[in-house]
Amino acid sequence: MKKILVDFDLGNERIEKLKKNSSGCDVVICTDRDLFAEQFRDTEILITFLNPVAPEMIDRAPKLKWIQALMTGVDMLPLDTIRKRGIILTSGRGIHKLYMTEYAIAAMVNLARHFHLMFRNQMEARWDRSAPQGEIYGSTLGILGLGSIGREIAKRASCFGMRVIGAKRTPHPIECVEQVYGFGEMKEVFRQSDYIINLLPDTPQTREVINKEYFDLMKETTCFINMGRGTTVKEADLIEALQKKTIRALVSDVFAVEPLPADSPLWTLDNAILTPHICGVSLKYMDRGMDIILRNLEVYLTGSGTMESVVDLASGY
Repeated sequence: MKKILVDFDLGNERIEKLKKNSSGCDVVICTDRDLFAEQFRDTEILITFLNPVAPEMIDRAPKLKWIQALMTGVDMLPLDTIRKRGIILTSGRGIHKLYMTEYAIAAMVNLARHFHLMFRNQMEARWDRSAPQGEIYGSTLGILGLGSIGREIAKRASCFGMRVIGAKRTPHPIECVEQVYGFGEMKEVFRQSDYIINLLPDTPQTREVINKEYFDLMKETTCFINMGRGTTVKEADLIEALQKKTIRALVSDVFAVEPLPADSPLWTLDNAILTPHICGVSLKYMDRGMDIILRNLEVYLTGSGTMESVVDLASGY
């Protein structure tokens, strides 16, 4: 009998749905990390959420054939070991695109209207109408990483009258994106944009790839929005650009070290809006994740069809 191991609490209703759709399988829910290793040994299918799995654990699980992760970024998993074993890895790519898009639009509107300054004034009971009131209509948005989230942001931003450009590892025409550059041409995105949204994943090739060289290309009126991975940005260079006001403002949901240390200069900057890695969180997260689990499970058990959100283990996403 195939064993399906789930390492987080899906909720009773979803667990019953999983059992109903996995006839002939033994579904085990194990949220206790001390017991997990033992349960993992004879597992064929692992459904995981935000829990790292050590390479040696995979080596001791000879029956493991498929890992369904419910997060988009899978950098916490031992990708080399998974690749060498020929294990299928699918992710939660696509779960986040609607509410991360809403976060992105909200961030740009807040920056255009300078809400962050007015929120500070409110805390001090100060009536001050001097904050400039801009608009995102007619602005150029640059998106770094045009996967499912980037494409959805492009679609919504274009509805707001924004011109959209972007960068992608393998450039090709994308709906609502005027120009798609390769990563080797990413400087053009920084030169042209009024808002830049970073969605790059954490890979050896992307770590601290966004540094002073790129921030120096930005206009003084441009805002940077980081929604991908904090490790893709050289944080010291970003802080310097904000302190010197060579760029206008920052909205960041991700950081090089999380939680963000209390002594980080980012906390005290009046041109920075910080959120605690929540742009990918939604009350509907697990319901959308369950849709992916059940679709992929049907393909795996029947051998018919194509799995959704399969990770390219060579690139890491």
